[in-house]
Amino acid sequence: MVNHPLARRRTLLAAAAGAAISPWAVSGVANAAPPKIYIDPGHGGTDPGAVANGLQEKTLTLNIALQVRNILQANYDVDIRMSRTTDITRSLDYRTNDANAWGAAIFVSVHINSGGGTGFESYRYPTADTATVNLHNALHSKIITSMRTVGSVTDRGKKTANFHVLRESNMPAVLTENLFIDTTADANLLKNASFLTATANGHAQGIAQYLGLSAPPPTYTSTVDNATAGRFTASANWGTSTFSAQRHGADYRFANPVLASDAAWFKVNIPSAGNYRVDVWHPADAGYCSSAPHIIATASGNQTVHVDQRSGGGAWKSLGTFSLAAGDRDLVGVSRWTSATGYVIADAVRVTRV
Repeated sequence: MVNHPLARRRTLLAAAAGAAISPWAVSGVANAAPPKIYIDPGHGGTDPGAVANGLQEKTLTLNIALQVRNILQANYDVDIRMSRTTDITRSLDYRTNDANAWGAAIFVSVHINSGGGTGFESYRYPTADTATVNLHNALHSKIITSMRTVGSVTDRGKKTANFHVLRESNMPAVLTENLFIDTTADANLLKNASFLTATANGHAQGIAQYLGLSAPPPTYTSTVDNATAGRFTASANWGTSTFSAQRHGADYRFANPVLASDAAWFKVNIPSAGNYRVDVWHPADAGYCSSAPHIIATASGNQTVHVDQRSGGGAWKSLGTFSLAAGDRDLVGVSRWTSATGYVIADAVRVTRV
């Protein structure tokens, strides 16, 4: 629930400079830095907001806003600032001044309604620009849809109001009123942790849609040791050794160099096509190969990287980043085919999506 301060025209920094504000995705300009998202949990500290049915608005808004932040940070490359992350008092001026000074791309204020009604409604400034309308549309649609996955919620519509945080913010700004704290049916939903999470998900989805955010690929790393069952193959020419304490795991494999094809292969299951860093682990010794060929089966064909195995042992060593196709196959081979002297070592490989 928000207060209604005396109306005055808001001053936009961009308007003063004769520039129009456009949404992140609509602008069409590539931005190196992640978008700045300002999330404002309504009320707090000495201002509890609306209170009814054993609930306080300030507690609910903070719960939802923190979840919005966490969802966005877990799924997208974003920069997030909040007007508060604990139960402290923040003035209306502080909230908009802080967002303006930080240069936020958007401002989203989270509130809980009161007054005996029911359902969800959201607000923008009466004379808001197209960018704000687009943000308003995205948020409202995603929030009501997500809320309805948990309970029956009335859509009270998209509205306009002369609220301070909408008027004084220098970027597209929307305020959400997430059910009525003083209506029993609404309060029961607000007491449901799943409903609060659904509400937060809706906010995050609306923000992501407006900004055109795309989720990064899932984290993936796979380590294959020479002793990993079904993941390593080598001919009888490759011996097994525990000589060096720098080994990865219980042992490692070694073979004399020879001008013939006799590679030991590490099999790796690549979940989807993309760029992956390939690291190798080997013990080091003056009697090992100074130029051990490592073959990487990339999407465009085999590439060979030579590794000096006389030094730098007992740690991961990068062969580089390669474009790899999806599939489970022999991915990294250690070849004996080299004119360099010293044992060729095959110990372990690690593949990481980047």
